Amino acid sequence: MKEQAILVDTTHCTGCNSCSYRCIQEFHEHDVAARGVFRNIVLIKDHGVLRQQCMNCKDPQCVKASGGALTKSSYGPVLVDNAKIKNAKAIADACPFHAAHFDETTNKLINCNLCAHRLAAGQKPACVDACPAGALESGDYEEMVARAKQRAAAKKLKIYGLNENGGTHVIILTKADPVSLGYPKVKGNLRAELTGDLTAGPLVAGALYAGLKKLSERRTAVKSAETKTKG
Repeated sequence: MKEQAILVDTTHCTGCNSCSYRCIQEFHEHDVAARGVFRNIVLIKDHGVLRQQCMNCKDPQCVKASGGALTKSSYGPVLVDNAKIKNAKAIADACPFHAAHFDETTNKLINCNLCAHRLAAGQKPACVDACPAGALESGDYEEMVARAKQRAAAKKLKIYGLNENGGTHVIILTKADPVSLGYPKVKGNLRAELTGDLTAGPLVAGALYAGLKKLSERRTAVKSAETKTKG
């Protein structure tokens, strides 16, 4: 399989978090999300949106600090074997993006792996399939990078993830300066300084999850009503 990447164009993102809820469904992590831990989540900022997730770095420090619990695949995703994790704090501290999220209840690392199981089956990541605004794309790394550069030049956008920490497999386009939106300022492989609120917090995140659940239930009810009407 060729090297893969996800391209996030935040100028199209509405902050609906359909991507986040679809991810929760894909990995059956409703209880985990209710505790405020997500593989990906979108927060609305004054001048854009902040998408929080593992960046799946090309040369991830978390893998080096994991003692064999994490591995970097040849096609992009960072893969996790939670049974082998012995020092969760060391893994979290090693991440320059502050993106290693642990569920304290289960003591598991809950991180985006680009939906490696779906990529292996020739499918797109769940979040990409779910985005109603076309803000998410996925495919061969070089193609996603070329697309990001072309779009950035045409629309005067900033590219995040192309050079940070030596490059990542999540490429993000923003209108405003990424750091001003809350994305960590990362140079080389140095640990980033916090530039803003990089976590939704358990209470806020829990409330957001409840809202996402109600939205999903509402959509299901509407769809069911429409089906009955047509029938």
